[in-house]
Amino acid sequence: MKAKNLILGLVVVLSLALALPGAVLATDTTEVTGSVTEGYTFTAPSAIALGSMAPSATPYKASSTNGRLDGNNPAGYTVTGVDEEAGNQGHMVSGSNVLGSKLKISNADSGYVDADTTKTFLDTSEITGAGIALYVSQVVSYADPVATGYTITISFTVNPKT
Repeated sequence: MKAKNLILGLVVVLSLALALPGAVLATDTTEVTGSVTEGYTFTAPSAIALGSMAPSATPYKASSTNGRLDGNNPAGYTVTGVDEEAGNQGHMVSGSNVLGSKLKISNADSGYVDADTTKTFLDTSEITGAGIALYVSQVVSYADPVATGYTITISFTVNPKT
């Protein structure tokens, strides 16, 4: 009788374990990750070398036409550029030497603005794939200090439209 009761007890316990809702047999987790990208790729125009500049009434000019914006925003984009340097803003510098005339920037060989003035390089109203050109113009005077390595950095900003 004891063996019969023991078997009956095991059957009841097993039946309850299988029939009870919410019985957890195992748990584990899986992590799901992802990133939202900007929806565009941007490459600023490459560096521009003005070379050896001697004092002249004629500005030194050069350009870089290999910048590019590719984007999928149906409302379009605005690309602007400006010299954001806090000290000597708009001027080429070499150490403590500063050129007297501000560098001028444009997206074509016309319509130049001082480098510390924000310039619109591209303004689209649709999905785009467009080149970005940077043209620069620098006047050098006899009062400018002789030095090597004059530089300035133009920062480009891409703003998706809404």
